[in-house]
Amino acid sequence: MDAFDRDLGGEVNPYPSSAVAQIADAGSTVLTIPTAAVRRATAVMDTYLAAVQARRQPAPGRVLAVVGDYGTGKTHLAAYLIRHATEQSAGSVQSLHLNAPPDTFVSLYRAFADKLADRRELVHERVRGLYADILATKLRMSRATAPLADSLLAGSIDPVQVVDTFGLQENQFLGRLRDRLRDVTDNAEFAQALTLLLRGGFEDAVWEWFTGRPPSEVLRERGITGTITGSEATALQAMGVFALLLGHGPRPFVLVIDELDQLLTAAGRREDEALDAFKEMLRVFAASSTFLILAGLPDLLTTMRRDVRDRIGEHVRMSSLTVREVHDYVLARQGGQLEPFTEQTLGYVVELTNGVPRGVISLCHRLWRRSKDQGGAVTHPMVRQVAREIYDAGGAQNVRAEIRQVLVAVGYETYVPEYFLDDTHGGRVDYWVPIGRDDAGCGILLAGPLLEEDDVAAVEHRARSVRAHRDCELLLVVLEPPPERFLPRIRDAVGREPLHYSPRSFADQLAVEFKAMAVRLEERYPLEGPLASVAPHLSRLDRRQSATQHMLSLLTGSLEDLRAHNDQQLAAIHRELREVQRGVGPPAGDGARRVELTALPAGVTELFDRAFTAVDLLTPAGELLRRAFQDDTGGRGARQTVRARVRTPEIQSAAGVAGLLDALVDAFGRAVVEWYRSVGQRAGGLTPRDRERLATMCGIFDAVYEYLPLYQVRSLRELVGPAGAARQHQEAEDVLGDFSARVHRELLAALGTDQR
Repeated sequence: MDAFDRDLGGEVNPYPSSAVAQIADAGSTVLTIPTAAVRRATAVMDTYLAAVQARRQPAPGRVLAVVGDYGTGKTHLAAYLIRHATEQSAGSVQSLHLNAPPDTFVSLYRAFADKLADRRELVHERVRGLYADILATKLRMSRATAPLADSLLAGSIDPVQVVDTFGLQENQFLGRLRDRLRDVTDNAEFAQALTLLLRGGFEDAVWEWFTGRPPSEVLRERGITGTITGSEATALQAMGVFALLLGHGPRPFVLVIDELDQLLTAAGRREDEALDAFKEMLRVFAASSTFLILAGLPDLLTTMRRDVRDRIGEHVRMSSLTVREVHDYVLARQGGQLEPFTEQTLGYVVELTNGVPRGVISLCHRLWRRSKDQGGAVTHPMVRQVAREIYDAGGAQNVRAEIRQVLVAVGYETYVPEYFLDDTHGGRVDYWVPIGRDDAGCGILLAGPLLEEDDVAAVEHRARSVRAHRDCELLLVVLEPPPERFLPRIRDAVGREPLHYSPRSFADQLAVEFKAMAVRLEERYPLEGPLASVAPHLSRLDRRQSATQHMLSLLTGSLEDLRAHNDQQLAAIHRELREVQRGVGPPAGDGARRVELTALPAGVTELFDRAFTAVDLLTPAGELLRRAFQDDTGGRGARQTVRARVRTPEIQSAAGVAGLLDALVDAFGRAVVEWYRSVGQRAGGLTPRDRERLATMCGIFDAVYEYLPLYQVRSLRELVGPAGAARQHQEAEDVLGDFSARVHRELLAALGTDQR
């Protein structure tokens, strides 16, 4: 379900406020344009479904790789394929979605096992199905029990209860089940563990072992001695075992592994054993009756070894949207109407976003709202203005911070920020690193959104001015990819492609680019004299030492961040304990910090907990002020930070926005609690008025949230500066971006009503 907002006049914005896809999105508001990538992937899915429905034994599985840049719709396509399979299979598809961690395959398995533990009925259903097959074969041998066999196969009665009721030899049938599972999974320990799921008292022990813990004593007594997460090979083998089990049956099973490229990048720096195990896992998935979707950046396939890549049967590359496809999307969103857009302004939207779906949706969302606020049609100047607001919110401060970290990490801490080669603004270099002789060096230029002719001309002027004064290597860093028609001019002026800032990959890409630039300059200016032969070795040692010192400083910062996080959690626990000791809940009225949510369904309470956690991630100022009053080293450091930064207008404005955000989530929670209590006390289910009231509350939240300038909150990050703060802030904004839509969906689901 997409997240929509209303303007201040109450009209619903037809474009989702969050352009970040979620696999869980399954509402009727999700819209998919049938691009070439969508059509090809759908054809692969249809082939798989046809094989499963034909009941081949076993039906062939599929491994599909979906690759594309950020925002091109990889996750959206995966979610669409699951919805399509569900529609084609009358709702019988089971699916799991994983975000691959930038770590090891063991971490991937842990994420898989945790998701599977939440859906353990999938495993139990498959095991009971196999058990029912074994019992039915025995019961069909007698005419009197043949109808019972049919009921077992239909799933209308429990095979365990049948064994107990008729006094059948349980050990004999469980032994047959264990042999059958060994044939399916090709793993004796897994077969034993799965069999134990049917015996009372073993379920928790088995699932603890499945999630990676060492086997408990009761499992060791029954021959289960290994630990699944003992190595990457055993963890991947376990994923293959579950694929064989879950694919063994009449119901299709789809597994999505998103952002796989970052895991493979980490795996590529280790021994080949892990990649060999990954190759074997792909073989098992292809041999089982499961559909595996691997999604990642364009270099996902090139990162893999060729023999691993050959295990992937189908490749789909996401492409940019065309003007016609965006035109169709707008008509579908706006009920067949094009206004307030025109053919020309839609073409301009596609040009400025390079047709990237996420950019198109975000821009259309804000343009529609701007046109309603101003009471006019969308124009070219309006498109440029809104695009600049979106791109500028990307955070030049984040870019500068990461550039400084990378330069120090690669051993070039001699960089000079804001370096002027002459007295004119055109001779300014954002970062200059002297390398070689005769004042040569490497320069990094930062540029805002390159949306029109004047923007590109300014970059050309700066690059040529720098080259006129010095022999240098230049790199241009941009917050958003410029329109393709400007790329030839940028390449000609700068000397290479611009580097697009992306929080997840920017640091690694910048390090590679800058090292290559520095090497070229060093080759052009070889050192002379008696130390020339050892100078390269000394330079490498110096850079390695600088990199080591940088890593130590990052580790120190991470430990300090961990300490602050633990202090915050401990303070929250102390507050809750004091409330329990007093025997009262949070105070009511204006003095209440946050709403009491225990009256809500568990799923809704969890959503609000995540939202308040997201607010805490976005608003570290309160924690820093609390630390400033502590009489220790951390308190002294906090006081220095407060004195240096809290007086700045940027921090004060950001704190105000953060306070509004906290109040917004709290007020929304109070309204939801009041609404839920009122409908829960009334018999007869929800009335149209109840539904309208809930939709209005969600719309109010979205409208206020969209008008908050959250990009200002990012400056609060400078107060604390924890490692990984940029990623945490992005995750927090993702949680809040479609928060009301998820609350709406969970409330209706908890009340047992149709969400359409």
